Amino acid sequence: MRTFLILSLLFASPARIWAAEASGTIAVVNNEPIFASELQKEAEPFIERYMKTAPEKDQTPDKIAALRKEILDRLIEEKLLLQEAKTRKVRILKTEIERGTEQFKEPFKMDEKGAERSPADIERAFQDQLIKEGLTQDQFNKRVEDQIMKVKLIEQEVKAKVEMPKDAEVRAFFDKIKDKMAAKPVKTANKEEDADLVQISKYLDRMTGEQVNIRHILVRSARTEPASARAEARKKIDGIMQKVRKGEDFPTLAKKFTDDPLSKERGGDLGFIARGDLGLPEMDAVIFKLKEGEVSPVIETEIGYHIVKMREKKPPTALDYDDVKEDLANYMAQRIFTQKLEKYLKDLRAKASVKVNPLN
Repeated sequence: MRTFLILSLLFASPARIWAAEASGTIAVVNNEPIFASELQKEAEPFIERYMKTAPEKDQTPDKIAALRKEILDRLIEEKLLLQEAKTRKVRILKTEIERGTEQFKEPFKMDEKGAERSPADIERAFQDQLIKEGLTQDQFNKRVEDQIMKVKLIEQEVKAKVEMPKDAEVRAFFDKIKDKMAAKPVKTANKEEDADLVQISKYLDRMTGEQVNIRHILVRSARTEPASARAEARKKIDGIMQKVRKGEDFPTLAKKFTDDPLSKERGGDLGFIARGDLGLPEMDAVIFKLKEGEVSPVIETEIGYHIVKMREKKPPTALDYDDVKEDLANYMAQRIFTQKLEKYLKDLRAKASVKVNPLN
């Protein structure tokens, strides 16, 4: 999770450029403050996503506190990266800032109804956002410049030192994965490599195993809820099932009734899934027996009641080295990059003065 967060904060979060109002100081990094409002603004979307996707048993105050601490650590590391980039005088071209600014205008290319905006309207919407956030164009450009400086520092000091693995190394890794998939004993260098093998073998097992493309409708009702609430949810799903059996359009019903926010706008479409992807054994026991076009009976799980419609089935396929060697090589290079990045961040923090106030 560490590297995922630092990379997502650096490369995949345009909202980070917008301002956060100054508030109480949560940390001080080489005499530069990190405000509690910054942490709140960063943590909010991660926590919201976590609460939507994590099992109910994991949605505890301790888990949320750990997530907030993880994000604060990333903010500290970002501060250290920017300070180091300035110390090393990382150069940014004007054209890079212009390209960066254009990337942050992407969300404004569509209006609230999904219609394309004209270039003038895009600029107007963008400027309105600057005003809303209390930023001038120069201040915004400076924030973009800071982000690019951090990225370039990582590219120069970490990424440039990562070499692609040789074919023999990739082949050896592939052989270990095959043994892992076959549940054979595998000798690994460390726990990290073993965890990698488990993760990749599960992924390849998924990719080569049977897959199904389904739509579903969920009426959410946890088993821990009172019996009356469960009964009400069951009544609702039974009513939806009657509509399905009468031939009403399944995607339309999903958009109207499902409690799954991730698939709602797609008409309940979950795409292709393999056994275990949903983490709901009761679902697997039913859906992989359905024929194409068939609708399941109501399925009860720990999160509620489901109706599933089978769209398409893919049979298992053989695992071939040539099909995966490029992906495996990239994965191995990414693992090396991750390790080097972790060490680089650790070294930066070790030589810095960092003071953290208790999280509330």
